[in-house]
Amino acid sequence: MRTFYTDTVTRQRASLVDDGYGNLTPSWVAPATSSIAGCRWQPVSSEEVLGNRDGSEIVARLLAPSDADIASRDRVVFGGVTFEVDGEPLRHRSPSGVAAHAEVLLRRFDG
Repeated sequence: MRTFYTDTVTRQRASLVDDGYGNLTPSWVAPATSSIAGCRWQPVSSEEVLGNRDGSEIVARLLAPSDADIASRDRVVFGGVTFEVDGEPLRHRSPSGVAAHAEVLLRRFDG
């Protein structure tokens, strides 16, 4: 066990609801949640955004177990803060070819 992978996150996945026209659309009203242990959350950057909407964009990296059920349209909660998954999670292998971990980029805009 890797002793520095001590973080636990909550994965949120939108529920699919009928939009009244027979189409299933994502809804964040009551997302399905799952706890994922054995992670390492890392801050990457924080940038002040000025313009039409002043605020800050925060980017983080999540290193999770290679079999973690995280997809590109999910959200991840860490430390009470919700981030959106940015792109498809990347699955890394060790030099021996064994699955090592998943790398997930996360973004949040405050403002």
